[in-house]
Amino acid sequence: GLSSESSRGSKLGKCSQQTRAESVAVLGAPFCRGQKRGGVEQGPKVIRDAGLVERLSSLDYSVHDFGDLNFPPVEKDEPYMGVKFPRTVGAANKMLSGAVSRAVGAGHRLVLLGGDHSLAIGSVSGHARQCPDLCLIWVDAHADINTPMCSPSGNLHGQPVAFMLKELQDKMPSIPGFSWMKPFLSSRDLVYVGLRDVDPGEHLILKNLGIQYFTMRDIDRLGIQRVMEVALDHLLGRYPSLSE
Repeated sequence: GLSSESSRGSKLGKCSQQTRAESVAVLGAPFCRGQKRGGVEQGPKVIRDAGLVERLSSLDYSVHDFGDLNFPPVEKDEPYMGVKFPRTVGAANKMLSGAVSRAVGAGHRLVLLGGDHSLAIGSVSGHARQCPDLCLIWVDAHADINTPMCSPSGNLHGQPVAFMLKELQDKMPSIPGFSWMKPFLSSRDLVYVGLRDVDPGEHLILKNLGIQYFTMRDIDRLGIQRVMEVALDHLLGRYPSLSE
């Protein structure tokens, strides 16, 4: 799955103007502790080896490859309320959020190379520090919106969106490693595209908060172009003056 930060809305004018669309920053985040298996930390290298920077350059973007972040190990990272590697994931995302914020603040469009979905916490929060009225299009088979209380596995790669949403703040316990993190996204700022496998607790959250989503069945029925048109109309509708 991929997450995409989209800067839209009347309040985003300044943020959008600051961003030089032709300047793209690439940042790697080799990390795997959002779940128990190794391998996803190889993501940045594999994507670079597949020619991402060359492809971006061929599209006439000015590409700045900032290399990979180096996440120091955290000692004695015991589970907390069933949540696995909380301090490691929290520290990595704090570092990532700062790096993303600096790149976006310098006027780049940022492409983050991850692999572990828990990194979305740092990626999206880093964008939000520069563009506080951003909205989020989450393209994934999974909603990744479990809270620590309803997560079947305790793996943080299935929980990143829950950390972002203001409406879930009272459902989120204080997890070690995340004292820096404050929710910044409203449910109306979020659209899911491509959902296929949603946990029971996640389904309840989507329904209770009225979050807009499109399943794979919706994409098969409507086509991806129509799905994206409706998704963008929904997000632009946050600001009636823009959708007239």
